Amino acid sequence: MNQLQPPEDFPFPFPPYDIQKDFMKKLFSVLNEGQLGIFESPTGTGKSLSLICGVLTWLKLHNDHYKAELLQKIEDAKKTVDEGPDWFAAATKRIMEKGEAERCQKELEIIKKQEERVNALKEHRKLVKNSRIQKLNDEFDDLFQDLHEVKEDISRELNAIRGENMLPPEEETLLLDNYDSDCEGEGKPEPEEDSDQGCLKIFYCSRTHSQLSQFVREIQKTVFGKEARVVSLASRQNLCVNEDVSKLPSISLINDRCLDLQRGKKNKVTKQEGNGNPSKKKRTSAGCPYYRQSAVDALVDQVLLEVQDIEQLATLGRKTNSCPYYASRHAVKDAQVVVLPYNMLLHRGTREASGIKLSGNVVIIDEAHNLLETISSIHSVFLSLRQLQGAHAQLSQYLHRYTKRLSPKNLLYIKQILFFMHSLIKMLNEGSRDGKSAMPASTPTSRMLAVHQFLAETLTDKLNFFKLVQYIEKSKIAHKLHSFSQHFEGSVKVSQPCKKHAVTSPTTSTSSFLAKLSASKHVPAKLKGEDNQGEMNKKFEEQKEEEEVVMGSPLMQVLELLKALQHPTADGRVVVTMSSTPCHSSIKYMLLNPASHFHDIVTKCRSVVVAGGTMQPFSEFRDQLFLSAGGEASRVQNFSCGHVIPANQLLPVALPQGPTGVTLDFTYQHRADPKVLDELGRVLVNVVTVVPGGVVCFLPSYEYARKVFSYFASSGVLTRLSAKKKVFQEPRKSNQLDAVLNEYSKNINLTASSTSGVTGSLLFSVVGGKMSEGINFSDELGRCVVMVGLPYPNTHSPELKEKMLYLNRNVSTGLEGKTAGSVFYENLCFKAVNQSIGRAIRHRQDYASILLLDHRYCRQSSIQALPSWISKHLCVTKRFPEAFSLLRKFFVEKRLVAAVSDAV
Repeated sequence: MNQLQPPEDFPFPFPPYDIQKDFMKKLFSVLNEGQLGIFESPTGTGKSLSLICGVLTWLKLHNDHYKAELLQKIEDAKKTVDEGPDWFAAATKRIMEKGEAERCQKELEIIKKQEERVNALKEHRKLVKNSRIQKLNDEFDDLFQDLHEVKEDISRELNAIRGENMLPPEEETLLLDNYDSDCEGEGKPEPEEDSDQGCLKIFYCSRTHSQLSQFVREIQKTVFGKEARVVSLASRQNLCVNEDVSKLPSISLINDRCLDLQRGKKNKVTKQEGNGNPSKKKRTSAGCPYYRQSAVDALVDQVLLEVQDIEQLATLGRKTNSCPYYASRHAVKDAQVVVLPYNMLLHRGTREASGIKLSGNVVIIDEAHNLLETISSIHSVFLSLRQLQGAHAQLSQYLHRYTKRLSPKNLLYIKQILFFMHSLIKMLNEGSRDGKSAMPASTPTSRMLAVHQFLAETLTDKLNFFKLVQYIEKSKIAHKLHSFSQHFEGSVKVSQPCKKHAVTSPTTSTSSFLAKLSASKHVPAKLKGEDNQGEMNKKFEEQKEEEEVVMGSPLMQVLELLKALQHPTADGRVVVTMSSTPCHSSIKYMLLNPASHFHDIVTKCRSVVVAGGTMQPFSEFRDQLFLSAGGEASRVQNFSCGHVIPANQLLPVALPQGPTGVTLDFTYQHRADPKVLDELGRVLVNVVTVVPGGVVCFLPSYEYARKVFSYFASSGVLTRLSAKKKVFQEPRKSNQLDAVLNEYSKNINLTASSTSGVTGSLLFSVVGGKMSEGINFSDELGRCVVMVGLPYPNTHSPELKEKMLYLNRNVSTGLEGKTAGSVFYENLCFKAVNQSIGRAIRHRQDYASILLLDHRYCRQSSIQALPSWISKHLCVTKRFPEAFSLLRKFFVEKRLVAAVSDAV
């Protein structure tokens, strides 16, 4: 059959721009030919809609084409006629064609059944909307749950009468079952079964849940909103509707509690105190009331019939008293488009747990400009000394309490895990002791070790990490420990004297935990009275700074480290950070080769597309991602388009000097120079004088932003700036971000027609901070973006040095005189710059100026590193008056255009 050709017209919600048509046609071609695509489309050019309409148009035509192809093969097999005298060859051909016809028939039946099921759902939904069946099912579930509780109560009473020597029922669930999965080969991931895969799927992932919800809302605006089967996946933190679970303070606690409920465990025992009476225990019912099979199945049907974003899905779950978290996972098999966050796709364990099968499907990764760094971050593991001691304390206490009840195999593995943790704690503590006399508390030192060196130094190289990981996962020991710590104390507090030169051992931590546990069970009644309350509060305050509450099971982090240490030695390094203050000591596994975790995606998927607003340089994605992950060079395709705005709506200017002729040199050695800071102040004062609305000024780091702001306050620059625009700073805390942005935009709106002299706002932000990505400064919110300096990362970072060495050894750039490490270093800087300056110009009618303040922006290499839609219009000036004239003329023209438009 002939290959599909892109249609002339795509079903776009409005007449598309030419660049959008080109984008969709190229995307169609990449998907149809099973290629690996790198797509760049500036923010504001309708990238999301182009992705949606391009990929869903291809999916619909591909499915129709594929069904026709299957039917054709079946018909061809029926018409086969024996040719030639060779009866053996003819018989072999018949057998092969018969087998192929049977395979095609089977696939066709699967597709038809899936379509029939969806059509039946639509009809069935109308008939059972107000049916009593659901109500009867709910009543039956409640009755069954009550009977189950009565049975447990009777069982407890009988056991008490018999006087059997057994653990209390609430502790029976804490014990490990006999471990019986120690055979070689067990625990390995099972191969994906194509027969259970369902229809061809589009896996779309992005960085944040808000970006995913926005993508789904864009689908709802198109003609595909009523046709496509779209499922949104998210974490329990976003989709859990059980308030007793979702209100827990951390994602690990939410996950652990949910899994406990799925195993039918009791809720945590609560105490009720009467007037002068001993406290009474109250137990809630077992299981999660929202996880009822009939209700979840009904919600699955609704998910498949209506396109829902994450918030809408959660609301629907609350309305129907069913679990949207599990409903969305059950709906994946019959979905056509699965929308999910990065980590669910990029982390193999999470991917498999979510039921995501890659074979033959399409993956689209949006906002992919930092994809390599994201993969490295997801698969890097950080483990602090506190977490190690917490895990060691929990597991030691667990072993101490149940050692006589555990099987020999359980005892063996628990002791091996304890030995592993003890070895790591010993390494960190010895480093603290060695450095306590010469090293200040505020100066931790780091060592970069290959995995085999780390294992040799900790004497753990003889342990079988594969079997330890298999044991922890299959025995559920981490979840048992979490329930165990909750049962006895609510959480484990690990004693951590963080005063200078203080060093603790694992034995000390364990003993401390045991003492606390024992004391909590034998507290005299008088200690609970008013007389001792003040003393108890005082002791609590004294210990508050020396303790860390470990939320969830810290053994989960140990498990992640064990998994990481199984990776090939060349793919990662272990960073051991030791401080004279042990609470600042840590162990981190750093992934150097992110392509190793992208291999399955590249090799199993039909096609992979990475897209973003700034994807330059393409060579980084081609060499370090696709080719290093096993992709063929012939499969890699690039696409880049310009912006939708006319050239006269953008004014990018590179400025090497300030008003008094001082060179704008923001290198690390000179950026704190008072002359440079004074010149920066003069530039900003001139800018806020001629630019209306909002001005966003990006600085290289939080530390430098603090210095600049402090200097401006003492030198009077801040007063001069405030006379023209109200000044704001990016907050360090995320929970303050919305308040600052609201005040920033509110002030711009209020002063738009002000005659007091103050018009608009000036916002100091940080490159790589909370406002440099994902925040839209459109229209009056961002008429000018000022980039101060080039935000190169710290060259003295041991992790950066190791990454650059790895790239130099393993990746070729093909550029004369440039190593892969140096190219990577440059890219880190300019990717951050490009993201920041992309905050302005969000739609076709928008306009803004971009000021690049540093003499290094005038270099040809810097200009080439900027997005093409900026670099081709960049004005490289030599002196400030020239730049200021361009800036003033730009906004005068825009003011005149606006006045004419208002008059008309």
